[in-house]
Amino acid sequence: MKNVFTFNIDVLGSCNLSCPSCPVGNLKSVKNPKGFMSPELLDKILHKAVNECSISTVGLFNWTEPLLHPQISELVRIVNSYNVPCFLSSNLNILKNPEEILRANPHSFRISVSGYNQAVYSINHRGGNIEKVKENMIALAKAKSTTDSNTEIHVLYHRYLGNLDDEILMKTFTNNLGFNFLPVWAFMMPPEKILAYVDDDYKEEVLTEEDLQVINRLALPLKEALEAVQVYKNQDCRLRAREMTLDFMGNVQLCCGVYDSQKYTLKPFLEATVEELQDMKYKHNLCTKCMDKACHVYGVYGGSGELDQIAMDNLTMYYSQHLFGDNLW
Repeated sequence: MKNVFTFNIDVLGSCNLSCPSCPVGNLKSVKNPKGFMSPELLDKILHKAVNECSISTVGLFNWTEPLLHPQISELVRIVNSYNVPCFLSSNLNILKNPEEILRANPHSFRISVSGYNQAVYSINHRGGNIEKVKENMIALAKAKSTTDSNTEIHVLYHRYLGNLDDEILMKTFTNNLGFNFLPVWAFMMPPEKILAYVDDDYKEEVLTEEDLQVINRLALPLKEALEAVQVYKNQDCRLRAREMTLDFMGNVQLCCGVYDSQKYTLKPFLEATVEELQDMKYKHNLCTKCMDKACHVYGVYGGSGELDQIAMDNLTMYYSQHLFGDNLW
């Protein structure tokens, strides 16, 4: 029986935003290669993949903005030609030819936001313009209507301390367009930043003052979350076992969480079997460090509901203090 994988494929090497909770924004010293994946390379990758494993979904994104790719619609059509669901995820600060994208018929189109008003949104989506995002959401809704596409479109709302009022406004706006709405607890990435925060012996990455500010804004507090899921640290890592992450050149990365391609590139996908690549993953020393601190559980919202409860308790305390002051009790 073939192993089943989700494929995360960065089809280009850049993003138009520089968000502080994302390595694109918080690992500025890392200079990954820039460029675009050709449709021919994507086709070769998928042809090899379907012969070596089963593919559950293909996401044409990981750390980058797929709508910057001038041939994104063609890439979606290539994925669809293999009868595999194709996923897109965008900050939607740019949207060219929405009708063409939806005619290509991706299975799912995600829009990531963290606010409804610019003052809130710009804190965590640095460099973005929420008014442009809303304009593009309206254009996307019109394109869906005119193309009769069956693409599922949803907004992924990143919850931080202080942006829940905006969540209500964005949910209403989203639902009025006929899109789905999914709130999630924002978290800090990449895992090297998490390890620098919780492991005194980890010296490979340094936290900046801005990193600490981001961590303090998390609705799901980082330290408490990792402590809560420590009991699950011996579980295998879903990202390692069931996902395959590639950059725009077709190089396999250790997982979708890491960013520095100089450190975490394994091999070109076309030059190694899936079994060889999995063996390389399971022998990598970063996995040992990451799993020892249960970062692999935190990164997929694992556990049995503990993380939701911790976040809700934290939000209750935060809003109680901001609305009523420290003398509430």
